Amino acid sequence: MTKVLIAEDSTVIQKMITALLEKDKSIQIVGTAGNGEEAVNKTFDLRPDIVLMDYRMPKQNAPDCIKQIMSQQPTPILVITSAEPAEEKRREVMSLGALGFMEKPKSMDYNSISLKLMTQIKTLSRIKPARRTY
Repeated sequence: MTKVLIAEDSTVIQKMITALLEKDKSIQIVGTAGNGEEAVNKTFDLRPDIVLMDYRMPKQNAPDCIKQIMSQQPTPILVITSAEPAEEKRREVMSLGALGFMEKPKSMDYNSISLKLMTQIKTLSRIKPARRTY
């Protein structure tokens, strides 16, 4: 069972991702977070196998969250975002320790990326990232 924490400030997108992932019985949503601060705290408390994290969130954005998580309790992180420019954001979060990066579907049709998203979650959740210092 792959335990996933969803860190996304939009409740609509949070619900869409949750519904999509719940179709796979080998994935368990252990929690959701509506802002970056909550994402960090829930990562420490819930110890998910992977955090699915939006780039832009209130209180703390993904780069700040990644730094805290990777320096204290290294956990696989997959950033999924519509933030532009995407390639610049990808390089930034990957250099900080995120293991994956995906762009959100422009049409909000998450079914179009469901297989890729589930594959990424299952693959990246098996990696044990090293602790980092910044």
